[in-house]
Amino acid sequence: MAKVDQPTTTQNSGAPPAGLLQSHLPSLDGMRAISILLVLAFHAYVSYVHPADGSSYWWYLGRVGVYIFFVISGLLITWLMIRERDAVGTFSLRNFYIRRFLRILPVFWLLILTVIVLKWAHVISIGRYDILRAVTFTHNYPASIAHPEWFAGWLDHTWSLSLEEQFYLLWPSLFALLPKRMAPRVALALTFSGPILRAFVYFALPQLRGLDNNGFESLVDLPMAGCASAFLLDSPRWLDRIRRIPVWPILAASSTFLFAIDPILAGHLSAASTPSLIAGFLLPTFEAIAIALALLAVVASHRGLPFRLLNSRVATHIGKLSYSLYIWQQLFLVPHTKGSIFSLSWRLVAAYLTALCSFRFVEQPFVKLRSKFRHGVSV
Repeated sequence: MAKVDQPTTTQNSGAPPAGLLQSHLPSLDGMRAISILLVLAFHAYVSYVHPADGSSYWWYLGRVGVYIFFVISGLLITWLMIRERDAVGTFSLRNFYIRRFLRILPVFWLLILTVIVLKWAHVISIGRYDILRAVTFTHNYPASIAHPEWFAGWLDHTWSLSLEEQFYLLWPSLFALLPKRMAPRVALALTFSGPILRAFVYFALPQLRGLDNNGFESLVDLPMAGCASAFLLDSPRWLDRIRRIPVWPILAASSTFLFAIDPILAGHLSAASTPSLIAGFLLPTFEAIAIALALLAVVASHRGLPFRLLNSRVATHIGKLSYSLYIWQQLFLVPHTKGSIFSLSWRLVAAYLTALCSFRFVEQPFVKLRSKFRHGVSV
């Protein structure tokens, strides 16, 4: 769940009208804040109230929080790639990966180093293979078919970072190779490819049934829904259509589906039934579309209560810290550790302070280094 910075400058041709979405995409830090708060709520619940299980509504909320991050990542990465191509006439894969390296890996490697030190000091217990899978960004796949155990809780959250890194390997390369008019069509096709890919994995690889499906091919529609959204925002015609739609109905419909209809469907269908199987194929795509619609609404709108809340100082602050918060919270919100409200409170405060230090002393210094590899945008 790696964070993508907003562009600082854009010089576009065929982009949205002047004065609209030129310097940055508004409201996304606020949406990141919602995402990380959902994740923190789930981890706080399973740490101090009840063990996690797939039927828990809290588990579902945490999952939605991560899914929102995936869609945001696809939207911003694609928006910034479009802006770079419009600014200088081309898109540099080399510079893109250097910027990604400087943005994601310093904090991530500091987490891995911290986990290794804590392991050597016998403060935590975690296997070497667990650390290896985290470093190689393969945690979203089971260790083996015979032994599909997941990580010790200390690095359990790296499954989402693994999926994002796999997304970074695929989509920017396609974007660089595809003709300009073809890229939006491919993004839209990949957005709706999820049900087909999930059905293929289910029937072609029956030995994987029953395992937690976090593989890239199983969730590709989430980041790609964000990619398709970026092309809509880049189109003056589509942007004008989006802005004419009232924000509240879109947010109400998306929220109702994500936080009521979807979990009810997932929780009340028999696990071995055909309807449950079909829902498993389709629901992630519907979730991706619901999140993308909400993002389009709040990004395109520059007025109203949702805009003010999502762009408030508090929401923006939490959103900017979201990557560091996600990275470090796992060390403080240990699964299955029941405790008092006081204990939970100080651990949340400690996670926040650690994330704040990480943001100021690790993330921001490396942001400055990326200026050498920018072409009109910051990514």
